[in-house]
Amino acid sequence: MKLKEIAEKINIKFTGNGDLKIKGLKDIERIEHSQTTSENFLYVIESENILRKHSQMNKNTIVLCTDDLLQNFHNALYVDKSRLRLIFIELLKIFSVQDKLFNHLDTAISPKAEINDSAKIYPGAVIMQNAKIGKNCIIYSNAVIEPNAKIGDNSVIHPCCVIGYNCIIGKNSIIYSGTVIGADGFGYYDHEDGSRHKIPHIGNVIISDHVEIGANTTIDRGTIESTTVGSHTKIDNQVQIGHNCQIGSYVYIAGNSGVSGSVKIKDHVIIAGQSGIADHVTLEKKSVILGLTGVPSDTEEGKVYFGIPARPVREAHKINGALGSLPDLIKRVKKLEENK
Repeated sequence: MKLKEIAEKINIKFTGNGDLKIKGLKDIERIEHSQTTSENFLYVIESENILRKHSQMNKNTIVLCTDDLLQNFHNALYVDKSRLRLIFIELLKIFSVQDKLFNHLDTAISPKAEINDSAKIYPGAVIMQNAKIGKNCIIYSNAVIEPNAKIGDNSVIHPCCVIGYNCIIGKNSIIYSGTVIGADGFGYYDHEDGSRHKIPHIGNVIISDHVEIGANTTIDRGTIESTTVGSHTKIDNQVQIGHNCQIGSYVYIAGNSGVSGSVKIKDHVIIAGQSGIADHVTLEKKSVILGLTGVPSDTEEGKVYFGIPARPVREAHKINGALGSLPDLIKRVKKLEENK
């Protein structure tokens, strides 16, 4: 779709070359400082802070931006600040493929699916059009493999799992019963006029090789790009992983833990049970998060954390050890104040 066609479709202004072909949306937060923006993709820039943070952007980056930022770009869709997020939602709808993929159901196992002859498909499984099932895979009863999903060789999908459209499961992976890979993330926008708008999620989930994911776990698809899980990572039962997360290799995440959106978990991190990670936090390599810990900010490599809010474990234990003395200390302070 051309830049001017998008502008016409959502009824906003554009500047620059209206005949530029736009292949889709990209997330500016995914670009490392050593990288440059991709040609023919559209980025959303809503503030001066984002401009300062991402020096990789240049005049040739194609953007949706507010009108006060327009001077920074040659080719742009632009709108006043109060409407920018509403227009972003409309852009997501334009580039969403979900409705096109679910406009019909051939049979429980679509003739348009690509299933290797060595794969074992149990009765009641649903495999939709253009899904790909690799060598020696096992798809148990009542599992649902949605359109364009890919299951790598030797992987096992247990009963009642859902592998969402466009999502990818690597080789030698196991997904246990009741797990959902690729539901929409928890994204909503409350406009100043009081209306509430659902944010469509048009990305996917990519699970690497040798990953095990426990029962009743949920991993949400990315808003624009992919939620990712690295190789050899092990995720326990009843874990929630939010949209846009990037989880490294050889990570452990224990049961009942919750990982908010856009979190980066680097290689060899351990997260013990019932822990919570706040959005946009980075857990550095070999960090250890002990059970019942709430992590509101980035960690340091190789350190162990505990408590709410998370602190280095020795500091947290000292604080917890002192808490029992507080009632007595408060009484003594009151007496000292009375005797002044």
